[in-house]
Amino acid sequence: DIDEAFADHVCRCGTYPRIRKAVKRAAGGVK
Repeated sequence: DIDEAFADHVCRCGTYPRIRKAVKRAAGGVK
């Protein structure tokens, strides 16, 4: 789902791996 959400976005900053990690961590804490 995360990769699908980022599919249409282009960013030059290169922080996608960090954003993905943060989203996974946040999603793991929400149940």
